[in-house]
Amino acid sequence: RVHGGRIRGRYPLTMPAAFLSKTFAACAAILVSERYLLSLFGACCWMDKKSIEVPKLYFLVILINVVASTFVLLTLGFRVAAARKVFAALAKQKDDKDAEERFGLPKMYAEGFSEEAKKFNCAQRGHQQPLETYTSFVVASLIGGLRHPLITALAGLVWCTARFTWAEG
Repeated sequence: RVHGGRIRGRYPLTMPAAFLSKTFAACAAILVSERYLLSLFGACCWMDKKSIEVPKLYFLVILINVVASTFVLLTLGFRVAAARKVFAALAKQKDDKDAEERFGLPKMYAEGFSEEAKKFNCAQRGHQQPLETYTSFVVASLIGGLRHPLITALAGLVWCTARFTWAEG
């Protein structure tokens, strides 16, 4: 039923089916393209059952998913340090007598409901969220890169840009 411009109840079955078919088709096209490109450039990454070979393009996984992602985390950490100083100074300008204690270390988040505290906490959360998923991301990248180095490296680029976009709000 339509109520106030919204659909009540379940979504029609065609919406999830259409989404899944588009997603599956895109993923299949990417995997086929990767296999073609790897065979074209001579990068053998298909493993036999007796040994594991590191593909020639595995350096992309290391470069993007380990090194570049580390710099992403460092950059986000530097933003938090800068935000800590900026918002503490802004709070002091507004006569917040507890600004040093509110924004100072070792506190991870600023207490209170001021606009400065909210903005600082957003910056801190923008750094904390990638840290929560970083270990799984790197481990999955290192394992997945053994079979699909190009796709894994591209996923790493997406992860890095998404962390910056998410941190910006």
